[in-house]
Amino acid sequence: MLVVGIIAAIVMVVVMNSTSTEAPTASPAADETGQAAAPTPLPGENPDIKSPIQPPAQQAPPPTATPTAAVVPPPILKEGDDCPDSTLAVKGITNQPQYVVGDQPKFTMVVTNIGLVACQRDVGAAVLAAYVYTLDNQRLWSNLDCAPSNETLIKTFQPGEQVTTEVTWTGMGSAPNCPLPRQPIGQGMYNLVVQLGNLRSATVPFMLAQPGPDPALPPQGPGQPPGPIG
Repeated sequence: MLVVGIIAAIVMVVVMNSTSTEAPTASPAADETGQAAAPTPLPGENPDIKSPIQPPAQQAPPPTATPTAAVVPPPILKEGDDCPDSTLAVKGITNQPQYVVGDQPKFTMVVTNIGLVACQRDVGAAVLAAYVYTLDNQRLWSNLDCAPSNETLIKTFQPGEQVTTEVTWTGMGSAPNCPLPRQPIGQGMYNLVVQLGNLRSATVPFMLAQPGPDPALPPQGPGQPPGPIG
């Protein structure tokens, strides 16, 4: 009986030791916080954390069509039609670059067909005129001011053909309807412009100089009476 009791005591000790070794040991983190750390929730799983709302992408407005002006082709010019301004060129020519006050300059007005087709145009004195301007574009004279004309001259221009008309300027200023008195234009630089209807030429500069002493008269000495004038 004693042997049986010893064996029973040994078995109980073994069972108790095995039970105590199988008990789980708490992690240091659990001991410090009292509970295991919870895993980080995924976006949308935690109702206390609001996910930012992304606004819908703004859709760009469709491009608006830019209206373009229709290109109108130039009219087809037939032989014998009226010459449009685009087929003509006008220019002025002075017979010399410098004059003396009191001279009467001669100006030539030139109209040229620069197109490729023969056409016609009125180049009469009623529509073709010469003008004198100051360098700051002040109008001083026109050949139509004191000699207006109703003359028409329908001219058929072959391609490259020119028509020339000459006018003379007396050197006096003028204005439309020729108001009097007219004043002589003094020395200075001036511009000649030729105009056919609405078509204007480039400016042509020229000079009016003060007249010098008459070389035919002998120089006058102090106290010497003037010589005879013929």
